[in-house]
Amino acid sequence: MDPYEVYRLYLALRLHFTNEKYDITKTRGGVRPSRQAFLKRNDLFSIRKMAKTKTKKEIIDFLVANFVAGNRWGGVFDSEAEQNYKEWQTRMQRLTYQFKEDLQTMFKDGDPFYFEDGKHPAILKLYLGKKISIESIAILEKLGYVSSIENEFLADDIIWKDFIHLIKKYKIFVSVDKDKFNHLYLQEKNGVMES
Repeated sequence: MDPYEVYRLYLALRLHFTNEKYDITKTRGGVRPSRQAFLKRNDLFSIRKMAKTKTKKEIIDFLVANFVAGNRWGGVFDSEAEQNYKEWQTRMQRLTYQFKEDLQTMFKDGDPFYFEDGKHPAILKLYLGKKISIESIAILEKLGYVSSIENEFLADDIIWKDFIHLIKKYKIFVSVDKDKFNHLYLQEKNGVMES
């Protein structure tokens, strides 16, 4: 892949994850940086290395994995970027198993979407405590469960806004059979409610 194309992918994904209004699915990654701006970059070595060693899909996955890990530069400057990518690959390979495990963790102490005014929902606390994966939350968002949580407190809460922004931006990169995963969710939820 051409390094300039890698740079364009990087910019499109960075905009997708950092800009509320930019949606890579609607723009189809349409960014047109000048070649002069590209040649002045400090990270040309990293971009050229990616272009030589990774396929287009691997580059997208690498950048997504690092943006989701909280790296605002997509891992281009980060020495931990490869580790973030490997951990992400592992989570993606065991997505169904991870989702089932996360559902058990979520429902262990009741409804993960329940919260009292002035406090965050349990699902956010579990995520921030690294007890459930972001992929499971993205799946739940695809199924319509996460962003349906709304009230005045959450509408003004910066932590919740950042969390929802990340989940909404990430969900398009987590491909699942919605019917299958909804069935798993309802099975766990109903099993807990019957106990």
